[in-house]
Parts: sequence; C-alpha cells; structure tokens
Amino acid sequence: MEKIKKEADSDFEKLPKTTFEQVDIDRETDLIFRFMEKDRWASVFDKKYPELRKIQKESKDKEECRKKYKEFLEGIHVRDEKVMLSAQEQMQSEWGKIGPAFLAELSQHFETDWPENRREMVGSISVLPVHPRFLDEYSFCLGYKDIADMIETSAHEILHFLWFKKWKEVFPKIERKEYESPHLVWRLSEIMDPIILQCQPAIRDLIKPKKWGYASFENINIGDVSMTDYFKEIYVQSVSSGDNFETTLKKLWQEAQIHEKEINF
Repeated sequence: MEKIKKEADSDFEKLPKTTFEQVDIDRETDLIFRFMEKDRWASVFDKKYPELRKIQKESKDKEECRKKYKEFLEGIHVRDEKVMLSAQEQMQSEWGKIGPAFLAELSQHFETDWPENRREMVGSISVLPVHPRFLDEYSFCLGYKDIADMIETSAHEILHFLWFKKWKEVFPKIERKEYESPHLVWRLSEIMDPIILQCQPAIRDLIKPKKWGYASFENINIGDVSMTDYFKEIYVQSVSSGDNFETTLKKLWQEAQIHEKEINF
C-alpha cells in the first residue's frame, strides 16, 4: 500500500503546478480595452460595467481611454482587495485538493502527457466578467466571488491547454491561429470543453460542474437537436464504444465541419 502511495505521489509530482495570483492591472487594462472593441464580448462588459462605455465614448484618444480604464479598475481592486486576496487563498487551498487528480484524469482521458516544459499554470484573480485563457503561457483569468464557480472556470481553462496539445498531435497541419476566436477549431473546443467536464465521470465527480457552455448555446440547434446535445451524443457514443481519443477528435471535427454554419456563434 505504501509503495502504491509513493508511486501515485511521484506521478502527481510530474504534473504542472497550478498557482493563483492577483492579476497584473496593466494587463487587465489591456484586456478590457481589447474586449470593449469587440462586438462578441462588449455586451457582457456593458452589462457588468456600463461605466466603461461612457469612458470609451468620452475619451479623446486611445491613450486617455486606457488611462481611465485603469483608474476604474484600480477603484474596484481597492474596494474589493480583501475579498480578492481571500479568494486567492481559498482557491489555492481548494484547488490543491482536487487539481492534481484532475490533471491526471485529463491526461489519461486525452491519452497525452502534460508537456515537460510547462511546469506551472497560473490563474489570475481578476475583475473581468469574462475569463480569457492564454495557450502559449498556460495562464488564465478567473473571478473571485464564488469558489465553486472559480473551480469550474479553472477546470474549463486548464482543459483547453491539454485539448490543444492533443489537437496539435492529431491535426498537425492546422495552423495555430485557428485555435482562437472566431475560428471553427476554437468554436469546437468551446462546445466540447463543458461537455467533457459534465460527461467524463471521474472529472465530473472532481469538478462538480454546473454549466454547459455559453448562454448563447441554448439557442443553437442542429436539425431538431440542440447543438450541445448533438455533440454530446457523438462524444459519449465514441468514448463508450472504446474509441481512442484521437478517433473521437476526428469524429467531432468532421461533424463540426459539416455543421459549420449552424455553430457560427
């Protein structure tokens, strides 16, 4: 029993560590600026922080706009400093209880190892109402007001990292730029991420997810079936039949290409 435990501990030591920290406010400012210029995300920011639109309209140039965005963010950080620091501490503790097992399960499910040159992942506690991930850095943003939601967000973003590692192994000719919005490869990853969290039993038990993807997914159908249910069925059938994950990915990608117009969210 002791030998088995030591082997398990050794396996976990090979996994990348996940660290939570406070977001760099200059980077947060840059992200706000970029999101506010994109139609896809601007409505989310308008709802959460309507003050930002006023700043954008009244600023005489980009430099002034960035400066005022940063001042706005600094005000929130000062106001919520204790809550944000507490969330960071809680998240580090809670993720430490399940994170290694989640990473191990994900590696086993995707049938690929975590890259040896990526020994750390970083989750940045942020006031952003959306949670961008940075594939080349293995970093992501998350909120600070709901620990269960923060765990699900972290699992969602971390899943993307290994998904795209596996994706590159299976589809080496697809360009890196396709991994980002609004490309079809990115859209499929966003569809499948919550499906995997919800439908892979060991992962579901660890993360206890509540979401099935973007709210807009509820309004997208493929024929008479919701988009999420359509791809969920393909995934579940493939896994249940004993397909390796490469085959599952190929099946999902084929269907995504067939239904590209329908899933243009």
